[in-house]
Amino acid sequence: MKFFKKILLVVVGCLLFACVEKETSLTTNDVKLNLIPQPNAVKTYAEKFVMDESTVIYYPESNEELKKQADVVNEVIFNHTGLKLPLESYDKIPKKGIVISPLEDNESLTTEESYKIEINTKKILLSATTVKGLFYAIQTFRQLLPFEKVNEAIEITCLEIKDAPRLPYRGMMLDPARHFLPAKDVKKYIDAIAMYKFNTLHLHLSDDQGWRIEIKKYPKLMELATVRKETDGDGVPHGGYYTQDELKDIVAYAKERFIEVIPEIDVPGHSQAMLVAYPELTCFPDEFEVRTTPGVSKNLLCAGNDKVFEFYGNVYKELAPIFTAEKFHIGGDEAPLDHWKACSKCQKRIKDNNLESPQHLMSYFFERISDTLAKHGKTPQIWYELDVPFYPETSTMYTWRGGLTPKTIEKSREMGYKLICSPGEHAYFDYPQAKGEETCDWMAYLPLEQVYKLDPGYGLPQEKQAHIIGVEATIWGEYVKDIDRAFYMTFPRAMALSEAGWTQMNNRGWNDFKSRLKRNLQILERKDINFREPKELANDEFYLNNF
Repeated sequence: MKFFKKILLVVVGCLLFACVEKETSLTTNDVKLNLIPQPNAVKTYAEKFVMDESTVIYYPESNEELKKQADVVNEVIFNHTGLKLPLESYDKIPKKGIVISPLEDNESLTTEESYKIEINTKKILLSATTVKGLFYAIQTFRQLLPFEKVNEAIEITCLEIKDAPRLPYRGMMLDPARHFLPAKDVKKYIDAIAMYKFNTLHLHLSDDQGWRIEIKKYPKLMELATVRKETDGDGVPHGGYYTQDELKDIVAYAKERFIEVIPEIDVPGHSQAMLVAYPELTCFPDEFEVRTTPGVSKNLLCAGNDKVFEFYGNVYKELAPIFTAEKFHIGGDEAPLDHWKACSKCQKRIKDNNLESPQHLMSYFFERISDTLAKHGKTPQIWYELDVPFYPETSTMYTWRGGLTPKTIEKSREMGYKLICSPGEHAYFDYPQAKGEETCDWMAYLPLEQVYKLDPGYGLPQEKQAHIIGVEATIWGEYVKDIDRAFYMTFPRAMALSEAGWTQMNNRGWNDFKSRLKRNLQILERKDINFREPKELANDEFYLNNF
């Protein structure tokens, strides 16, 4: 996503840094920064840049994309300091002020998310080869600002940052299927995770407990599949769904913050809510009801019924133009095969296609679904189950079952799949964070330190982890009833996960992370974002001594 079409660059990347060296002589010093995720190359100096109401924010002349980012910078500064700064365009890079600058292709900026920040006593320079990279520069710059509105001159540490992410996919998953989250709350969540350089929001939109998407061809979905009579015996009906216009708006809102929205429509299991509306699509139709409790249903979509693939083809046809990402999650986990083994249609499908077993029928099912998605320009994302013999070649797999990640890494590499690490022992954010916070008796504890320990490469040689493209945390919604609870379960654990996806292992350290944490929690507090205060760190010197 290059943005040089409208402007003529006067200075290229190497000269941009030269201005720091020539304009002012800086003294190297180890100044404490509270940045999350930790940048991969940082040098600090003893001197300060002084910002006051006369400081000008400059953006390239006639470049509307960068004018928008200059507006973002101005808003960030105002929200943190109370200073409202003037904006001006330039045709030659200014020697002072805050400068938004594009770079030509630069070998030192290796991805579209790479960026540079260079601060001396006269100038703050935010630069990247793409608008996306510049957006991440701004998120880092946000954390360099003070946390109390002073409405007067402030000092900012002089420094150099050259940064790029370790992994290209950094995701968070919300589950409105179990407890519906209004569109305005999803937008607030997008704002929060964008600050910590997450670039994907995965929305789990269908399950046994609810269907949450308007499909115009199948009106009974909205009538019957979006409401359940109660939740865990509370006697209170629960429902809701997103209109297609709401989803378009969410996707556009996320795109402005450089976040892709990936929908998940779960197949062939976790489908009971849909089957309430269209029971003929399962092996043994019945008068189903939308499930009111957690658990796994045996009522799968019937792999021997061609109407199943016709149904989802029509669903994908309506959703493909709404969700602009190439990726489309199809679930694929926790699908007991009892009914397939007993179903005459499924057994005929196995025989007609010379399949070896019901497990191979699962592979067949995913191939058919993948072919349907491909007609709409989408590729499947799937929760990896090791007992499924093979998946479509275009699949991206997610490791999720606790303790089995090393086996999943090995098998996915052998099979040629890309892999996203979302292991339960590190990334299931619906799990309680400490004793006394249990929501049920089967969930393991997932404290902040355990999240931070995630190395998505699992210490393997580079050639054995090259297929690992990202990390994702999941907030399954059985016990997450509203967005405040979702935020409480997300933060600060998402800050720990952000470093697993962004920061190289040799730049990470638990004690150092703790020392940077409290300042970032203050950012959330200022933005009215709920979070869990890490009580276990109350007497921790690395957590407290960071001012």
